[in-house]
Amino acid sequence: MKENNPAIRILEIILALALLGSLFFAGWHVYRSLPAALPGQVQVNDAAANSELTIVWRDGLMDGETSVELYPIDVAAIRQDFLVNGRPGRSADDYLAQKLKNLTPVRVRVNQNGRAVTRLSPGNWWMRAISMSLSGEATEWRVPVLISDRAHTIELSRDNAYERAKKF
Repeated sequence: MKENNPAIRILEIILALALLGSLFFAGWHVYRSLPAALPGQVQVNDAAANSELTIVWRDGLMDGETSVELYPIDVAAIRQDFLVNGRPGRSADDYLAQKLKNLTPVRVRVNQNGRAVTRLSPGNWWMRAISMSLSGEATEWRVPVLISDRAHTIELSRDNAYERAKKF
């Protein structure tokens, strides 16, 4: 049997407000402890982006349009995950493409001399670069990059290209 005592009713209201307040402050504490950028939202001008990456093209590969994208992802871990959780009939490239779909890449501009410079935060990155020559040949590079020091340089040439294809 429940009594309608005003003191008990006031105590119930105070406890309910205390519960709501504690839930609010717990959520606020979790929110404040989140990183400044989520994994797919890395910003080039982020305060943690203190490592400089320079990409240099060799062998005269810069006679057409070139694009460079960097993804904050550990490709070795993704490939290991594919080996453990892969599905029959699905390739490793398809699995990687699905993981990259949820990430926003850092796009780097290439100057006329075949050099691209950007600042990245330390960690595992994956670079995808495509150079389309005026003759219609597309050259692609896929390179895992570990950023740990202040300066890194990657040289891209025909010898270390992932794939070369001719468009007709």
